[in-house]
Amino acid sequence: MENIKLAQKVILLFQDPDGFGSSMAAAFHPKPGSDFIRQHSSFEIALDKYGANGSQVSGDLIQFLGPDGSLQVSILALPNYTPPVAACAMNEILSLISSHNPSKPTIIIPLTTKTIITPGITLYGAVIGAKTEFSRDLIEKTAEPPSGLKIYSEPVACLAQMAPVLDIAMILLFGARSLVQSGKSNAFDHETICNVGDHLATHINLEFKKELLKEIAQEEPRGAQEMWRDLYG
Repeated sequence: MENIKLAQKVILLFQDPDGFGSSMAAAFHPKPGSDFIRQHSSFEIALDKYGANGSQVSGDLIQFLGPDGSLQVSILALPNYTPPVAACAMNEILSLISSHNPSKPTIIIPLTTKTIITPGITLYGAVIGAKTEFSRDLIEKTAEPPSGLKIYSEPVACLAQMAPVLDIAMILLFGARSLVQSGKSNAFDHETICNVGDHLATHINLEFKKELLKEIAQEEPRGAQEMWRDLYG
């Protein structure tokens, strides 16, 4: 863990059942003609100190470096941890993000929501914790999430509780999509991911290559799943 250094802007992607996180991770690349360098590696962090012997934080790390070797953007692609490991894993991730950043880091978490608020694809943005100039710019042209919007990811719910305590800026970008009906294609899901990816790439000086999106997995019904925490409370 000591050897991992991250940029000031860190994107967290979780491998949810829909395939959203892995799809986005594969699509971020330097712009044509850019002197950014893309590097890919993997990492592991043991959770033994929490009493979770044998458990660990593991994932893929994608780094974008400038011509002078400076870190510009870091992407962590992580499993969608469940309790009780989720809280321990996210505590380690926050420690990793903040330990090597002399200035305030910013965490960006792209998500999708099936809540239908308005017709078509809409992008919602929310800042949790500290506010920065970058966080204000990123959500400037997004809509404010409705009060009843739910977070269906345990790691994200944990981060939403921890970030304000550590005074870390965390941005949630929600891409709205329609309910997936049985037998229908995932074309709408693909369009939603592109909408979120394009918006984010514009603000971090990268390109979002739609042709590199991995196939989105068919979603299992969420009827039996627990309704996770409200975004605002």
